[in-house]
Amino acid sequence: MKIKTEFLLPALVLFTSDSHALDLLFKPEFNFRERYDDNVRMQIKPTGSNLISTFSPGLLFGYLADNNELKTRFKWNELIYSKDTELDFSEKQLNLNHMYQGELFKTDLTASYLEESSVNNQQDPTTIDPNQLNEQNGVQRLIPRNTKSIAPTITYNLSEKNSLQLGYSYSQVAYDRKPGLTSSINYSDYDYQQYSATATHAYTERLSFNLTGAYSVYESASENPGLAFGIFPVTSGFSQKSTTFTYQAGTQYLFDEQTQLAFSAGIRDTTTESTQFTYFRNTTTPFPLSPQTNLSKSSMGNVFSASLSRKSEWGNILLSAGQQLNPASTGTQQTSTTFSARGLYNLTERWSTGLSANYLLSESVSTFSNNNSASNNRTYITLSPNIQWRWTPEINLDLSYSYRQQNYESTNQTAIGDSVQLQFSYQPQINRQVK
Repeated sequence: MKIKTEFLLPALVLFTSDSHALDLLFKPEFNFRERYDDNVRMQIKPTGSNLISTFSPGLLFGYLADNNELKTRFKWNELIYSKDTELDFSEKQLNLNHMYQGELFKTDLTASYLEESSVNNQQDPTTIDPNQLNEQNGVQRLIPRNTKSIAPTITYNLSEKNSLQLGYSYSQVAYDRKPGLTSSINYSDYDYQQYSATATHAYTERLSFNLTGAYSVYESASENPGLAFGIFPVTSGFSQKSTTFTYQAGTQYLFDEQTQLAFSAGIRDTTTESTQFTYFRNTTTPFPLSPQTNLSKSSMGNVFSASLSRKSEWGNILLSAGQQLNPASTGTQQTSTTFSARGLYNLTERWSTGLSANYLLSESVSTFSNNNSASNNRTYITLSPNIQWRWTPEINLDLSYSYRQQNYESTNQTAIGDSVQLQFSYQPQINRQVK
């Protein structure tokens, strides 16, 4: 499935409203980050440290009207590495958000187009021994990741206490792989779409309940040219399609205006069909000694999410946990279990300090007979304290330290990384709203 222009245009019709007041938004910004990292690719045996300079100009533009608003943000990240210059990259990020508020319903639309470095956002470890993460052993150090996504939702107020939200999301992820990449299964293109419906009942002003049902489809495929027995040119690959039904029930409670608790839990039912093949190059003729393999598997699992947040004059704190089935570039989906804590404390009007901690357990869901993806299972822990200074209304400085620890199940080995980052942010104080 491809994102077509005619799919997006009807949603953009919402931009034309009969509102009388229209404020135009224009907000330029600039960020500069200097980061020292002693293990960029989280190898068990790091090859060296890097200073990474990131120049990030950006622009927010759009409009505000009485009953709807549009915000479009473009950002450019120029990444420059002091040692591993092959990791240098120019990221482009374009995000669009539109909201329309009617008397009985509300619509939201988000869309994005991203060209990013996989070194920054790729969370799936390689199936090859992490000690061998280098070009010479067939694992590419940088594979650009291109993402297109769109997600419209509509919320209808059935009554004063009851509402129904219908949502759809679609994302398409593709990787620019170099020819001859032997471990292409680690960077498999995929499409993911989900349909969802959520019914909410406000029992009191502070307490509400919700029920959610969702249906998702994940499709991935990859091909890799090679030589059978070092003589016959062949193409090996796989394709996979997973469908998942998810059912959840949840509640939300406001202790007061500053403190909120939310919790939901449910089950998922996933059916996966996969095909592995080896063809003679540029044909669909199976190689005699490698017959096509078709596999099917059904699995059940739990899903949940929980969060506790509090905001006050002294700062804010957020505790959260969850378990979901997520699309991944390994050719399969992954069950992700997360726990996180974040806090911010205002020392003075201009100074603040914070701390964030995260734990991720990632487990692959596979039907492959050789179970290649099992070695992708891992745990990932991060801990990051920071201090921020609001130098002027236009300039902010942020100094942070990050500790990262990743354990690979396949080798029972641990990779550790440390980084220190200084960020400079400049946002001109201009007249952002023009009548």
